[in-house]
Amino acid sequence: MGISFVIPAAELEVADIMAIRQQVIDALFNVAMRMTGLTREELIVRNALPSTDFGLANEYWKTPTLTPNDWTNYFTKQLDDQKFVAFYGAANQAADPISTALRFKLGSGAGTKTLDVVQLEDLYTDTRRVDGYFKRPIIYKEKQYVNVDVYAKASGTEPLILKALVIEPKGRVTF
Repeated sequence: MGISFVIPAAELEVADIMAIRQQVIDALFNVAMRMTGLTREELIVRNALPSTDFGLANEYWKTPTLTPNDWTNYFTKQLDDQKFVAFYGAANQAADPISTALRFKLGSGAGTKTLDVVQLEDLYTDTRRVDGYFKRPIIYKEKQYVNVDVYAKASGTEPLILKALVIEPKGRVTF
């Protein structure tokens, strides 16, 4: 783990947020091109889809029932070949948020390795903006298991949005 924390959007200008997003896109493209041998023109970047990309029940972000004062698995999903994901922020749309932290792990089952832990309560200090951006993105590469846990102070579910981008070959996801 390195230096990691969330920067509340209320402390950033729109240009700062756009710059963070562009840095994440560039870093993710570099990893994908190096590992696949494909060019930037052969790849596409898009926002992550909760069901399509991570196996959630629907295409919107909603945690499972969270266990108070403990970690609850949000999802564990193995990435497809030539698929790359970067998590770069979070937002919580609950009226009274109960999620206090995110834990990003690599692997499934007992063999998981913690990549990063991000404390979220800073996001709730300004009720006008409940989104924030990570100091550094958490990147998962093709075939790796994306494993995300949520720490909660109470029981319940909530709309905890993970800001994530996916890079994969063009034409893979169609609706």
